Amino acid sequence: DSKIYDPLIYIIATTDETSEPKVRTSEGRPPSNIYHIPRSREVGQSYLTSILSTLWAFLSSLWVVGKTRPNLVLCNGPGTCLPIAVAVLLYRVLGLCEGNTVFIESFCRVESLSLTGKLLYPFADMFVVRWKELHIKYPQSYTISTFVPKLSSRDKESYNLGKE
Repeated sequence: DSKIYDPLIYIIATTDETSEPKVRTSEGRPPSNIYHIPRSREVGQSYLTSILSTLWAFLSSLWVVGKTRPNLVLCNGPGTCLPIAVAVLLYRVLGLCEGNTVFIESFCRVESLSLTGKLLYPFADMFVVRWKELHIKYPQSYTISTFVPKLSSRDKESYNLGKE
């Protein structure tokens, strides 16, 4: 609801080259601002060096969360999600922001949670999974069947869907 959750702010990893152009050209509500923070861990990065990069990402997240004081954080990616969620939790404990956190687990996680999911499951205000198998293992989660809206019959006709 844009009346309740305004401004709309995106936080994107500095090494993510695809998300910002998609956000800026989407047909939805345009962002009020886009912030960039370092990614906690790059693909293939060792766990040892990821301790330092996660700390750096957390410090950057503290600045962004302190500046924006979010009411709601929707997150789904490992690179930026964990430090933002922890920063929001810290600000919330200190009484500096409301910051409810909703974590959406990856669609491809059918039988086990991602590392980020495992770390955030106890702390997220809402934890969303796609698959029943995960919901059974993590009963505090919510199951959502899809984020893709169903097309009307008129939409299907205009896209030539459902015709042979």
